[in-house]
Amino acid sequence: MKICFLLHFYQPYKQQFDILDRVVNECYRPLLTGLSKNRKAKIVVNINGVLTQQLMNNGYTDVIDLLRKLAENGQVEFTASSMYHAFLPLIPEKEIIRQIELNNKINSEVFGKYYNPIGFFSPEMGVNDKVLRVISELGYKWVAVPQIAKIGEDKEIAQGFYRDKKSRLNVFFRNKRVSSLVLSAVVRDATTLINETADLLRKDKYWFCVMDAETFGHHRISHEKVLFDILNHPNFKPVLTSELLKDNLKESEVSIRPSTWTNEEQDYWLEGKYVEENSFVLWKDPENPIHVFQWKLLDYVLSKNPSGKSRKILDYAISSDQFWWASAKPWWSLEMIELGAYNLKSVVNTPRAESLYRQIMDKAFEWQRTGYIRKMHLDNSSTYMNEPFKKRAPREWYNQIILEFEGEMNKAAGKQDYERAIKWRDAVYKLKQGTDIYDVLHVVDELWSVRKIPEIKPFLEHDPSEFSDFAKKHFN
Repeated sequence: MKICFLLHFYQPYKQQFDILDRVVNECYRPLLTGLSKNRKAKIVVNINGVLTQQLMNNGYTDVIDLLRKLAENGQVEFTASSMYHAFLPLIPEKEIIRQIELNNKINSEVFGKYYNPIGFFSPEMGVNDKVLRVISELGYKWVAVPQIAKIGEDKEIAQGFYRDKKSRLNVFFRNKRVSSLVLSAVVRDATTLINETADLLRKDKYWFCVMDAETFGHHRISHEKVLFDILNHPNFKPVLTSELLKDNLKESEVSIRPSTWTNEEQDYWLEGKYVEENSFVLWKDPENPIHVFQWKLLDYVLSKNPSGKSRKILDYAISSDQFWWASAKPWWSLEMIELGAYNLKSVVNTPRAESLYRQIMDKAFEWQRTGYIRKMHLDNSSTYMNEPFKKRAPREWYNQIILEFEGEMNKAAGKQDYERAIKWRDAVYKLKQGTDIYDVLHVVDELWSVRKIPEIKPFLEHDPSEFSDFAKKHFN
């Protein structure tokens, strides 16, 4: 199986030094050093210029040197992106272009001739017609898009190549299932990944996997070893997108809908009606007053056409982080909200900007003080304080799920993967006790991520003698 990993390297502007230092030592150094020891290993890298700049300014030139050396060896190819991680679908075209040009400038200066991107990564994988058209007009050949961006009944994403009907860009759909298996640590080595994806291995031509680089070592300690095992396994052939495009695969035209890598299908439906605008609510929710004030402030600042030093402040003030951290679904940070609003008002420093800044912060503190943020967090933790699965599900289906968990538990134990076996056993305990309501990611959703359900013979087709004592003990 040809497998292409696109890793997104990013830290926000003026990241605190202790956090940056931790990320460098937990992730960037061990990850890049490990890749350099295996000439078979290849990855596509998106590194936002804001991080490139911080690495250079803070003395982490060895990280830059490792990336450059990997590119020189043909193990890394770069994508273009937005300098300060702006959310491109929601900003004006001229700002999109400026962010891309700034990003290219710093990365070209640092990586030299090895930075020559033909592909594009939009922060948060946020795409719409405007973004795709601008990318195409700037001469890029392909763009990474979420799997859910594909419109139509045929949801296959890896049996050929795909071209956006409007922009004419080649699009690589992120394989959400494989990406999730790796980044969530559901799989701990290449063999487990093979076992969990047997159905995909029979039909897919390639896998395009996208995730944060910080997954490997920072978010998940020592998780880079899993990536190394996959890239080094004889059943996988690591490839770059430039190599993949040389394959003689059938090309199909597709329509792309506005989307990000956080979207689920239900995001596009409101009271039974299809609403594409819902796809960007984590960054611009018309029902979120903080978002309303934030975008009023940004639009006001942009209308002033700042120049000189003020223009440079606006470049980083446009970052997407402030909007995401104000979504309260469930992401929330007073610090990031204030920093974003302060940066924006600093661009023009007028009474109107000051007033909008105050409105943003007054509402943010009100939400914090009144407990509204805690309520939002619980409401958006999909299971908390809802009825437990054993009450919501018909008994036949509940018992079927117990059999599915038992099957996964026994499979893991048979491979001496006792840590995973315990994980699935404990999931059954939660279902029986009704404590599954406290999980942000429901245990049944976790099971869906590693297998098709039902995989075992339907519950009602079993003879009672076929059930184990473990299953009988936990049936409803």
